[in-house]
Amino acid sequence: MDFPFVREAVTKLFSKPSCAMYPFQPSEAAPNYRGRIVFHPETCINCNMCERVCAGGAITHTSVKNEDGDDVITRSFDLGSCTFCSTCADFCTRHSIELTQDYHMIGIEEGDLIVSGTFVKKAVKKPAPKPAAPAAAPAAAEKKADTPAVAPKADAPAAEAAPAAPAIEPRGDGKPTQDPSKCIYCTICARKCPGEALTVDRKEKIWKLDEDKCVACGTCADVCPKNAIVI
Repeated sequence: MDFPFVREAVTKLFSKPSCAMYPFQPSEAAPNYRGRIVFHPETCINCNMCERVCAGGAITHTSVKNEDGDDVITRSFDLGSCTFCSTCADFCTRHSIELTQDYHMIGIEEGDLIVSGTFVKKAVKKPAPKPAAPAAAPAAAEKKADTPAVAPKADAPAAEAAPAAPAIEPRGDGKPTQDPSKCIYCTICARKCPGEALTVDRKEKIWKLDEDKCVACGTCADVCPKNAIVI
């Protein structure tokens, strides 16, 4: 009886294997492979943009107050629901989300496919109101009223005729302030705001900040083409 494959089987028995000896010899992932997520909580600002753009609903977070009134936030990524599209990493302005080339994602227990990280977001402290300027003395006010106005010289430089407007000072709490002299109301800051905290009316020349929604991420200042936003 003829066994045509016996010779080949015996030959292959003493030859080197043609396939990779995984897992004894780990194989490298292909270039640009999107694998296990790594979360860097130390750079997260809790803008929640990653949750808003996640198609699989794989990103969640919990928040509790500590003794100092700060928010202790834990953000979790469920790799069982993740589609590894990398949209969350693309939208993260602080590069807190990274997709690695690690393809070892076999879970035995329920928490094996959960990636999480905890960070503390300090409570925003509003700056103290500036003291009101003291009222001018009556005598000085009358003297000022009696002083005739002096028109600027025709050949005087523009800087002498009209003093420059004072620079806009930061609020001191990390949230943005608008410089009306530079703003062109292009609405880019409002469109790029991850918390939808800005409202800009180009026609009415209105720039408005919702302090409760603002997460002080600085995105508006980064994208402003006229540097009209001060952080």
